[in-house]
Amino acid sequence: MIRMGQYCLDLTSPNRSVFWLLFSCSHASVYVSSAMASPNLEELFEDSRIIQWDWTLLLLVFYTPLGILLLVMRIFALIQFYLMFLYMPYQPIKRYLLRVCGLMLGVFVNEKHSSKAAAQENAVWVANHCSPFDSIVLQVIAGAPRVTIFPEDETTTAKSGLLKFQPGKFDQHKRNNPKLPVQPLSLKVSRPFPPFAVTVLDSQPWTDAFFLLFSPCTIFNIKFLDPADCREDEELEAYVNRIESAISQDLGINATSFTAKDKIELIKRKRFEAQPPRPVQRSHNRWQVMANQVKEVLPHVPISVILSDLSRTNSVDATVANLVEGVVPFTPEPIVTRVENPPTGSAPSPGPSNYKPAGASSQVQQVSASTFSKLVHERGLSLQERKQRLLRQAQLRYCERHDLQIPGINC
Repeated sequence: MIRMGQYCLDLTSPNRSVFWLLFSCSHASVYVSSAMASPNLEELFEDSRIIQWDWTLLLLVFYTPLGILLLVMRIFALIQFYLMFLYMPYQPIKRYLLRVCGLMLGVFVNEKHSSKAAAQENAVWVANHCSPFDSIVLQVIAGAPRVTIFPEDETTTAKSGLLKFQPGKFDQHKRNNPKLPVQPLSLKVSRPFPPFAVTVLDSQPWTDAFFLLFSPCTIFNIKFLDPADCREDEELEAYVNRIESAISQDLGINATSFTAKDKIELIKRKRFEAQPPRPVQRSHNRWQVMANQVKEVLPHVPISVILSDLSRTNSVDATVANLVEGVVPFTPEPIVTRVENPPTGSAPSPGPSNYKPAGASSQVQQVSASTFSKLVHERGLSLQERKQRLLRQAQLRYCERHDLQIPGINC
């Protein structure tokens, strides 16, 4: 008997099977919906340095002078510590100085060990990548030189998902030790105030270092997970996927199929979209000549789109490549055919003046890509195919315009 508020449900009744069926179905639907919630590529990274817009940003006005003072003091401290490291022969002293230097820079490390985590001298440390400073922090807490691998190759926020781990990072270590003992680590980086991201999508290392020195503190949360070994009958890719699943589950996020190359392509697209179009004088002869050259190759592209992209690239070849690859979106316009009618009463005579694209061979097909592929080799193959098709169509138009019969092209 279950009592819920003023209602009472008797599980011994004949309807108990219906109850358990509904109960299991509801939990199954919740599990499926949570498992299918896969993040987009852009959700894996911070696009803006400020990640929290609230009233605490008002305090940033009063903190800015103190932040600049901290920045200057920490730069001089880094110079002093660097000179000390050059002449320090003992590793324990260097480790101690690194911890002191980290505290001066406002870097705090929280370590947490699982119940089965144990120190192995030959274990390879594998962690997700959150900031450009991850390797330095891990070497400080290691105490001795450690082999550390970041299989993602690029940084993420570790809040929505992880980039796919690359098995190629483990090939050399697998050959040296077939068991390949690994110590997985889950890594999170936070900055309480100011609410600045540790790194953003298209940031440079020096900008990340500037905000590290400007901020009062940066917290690294590192958890040592259960160590893993590669089984004899286990493929390297399956072993890497097992490590990836362990780290993603501890972080409470999903492992995605995106790779570091996808992030690079996203950065390129963001840079292209951020370029403002320069004003173009359409009556200018040079721009019009360039636009006509592109229009002759791609007659289905609107002239306004061609002029807009020419203002960014200043190159006919680059504009043709952007339009063919589908980087610049546009709506194809109908192709206007030119037919010169002969004077009334006179029979048409064949010649170059009577040019008219006729038949299916002179109809220009759609050659721009409908989607922008994420794989580089697919875009390369597609581009070569479209270039060959454009060249074929240009040859046919030339032959029809000049009434030529060339073997291998139109005869």
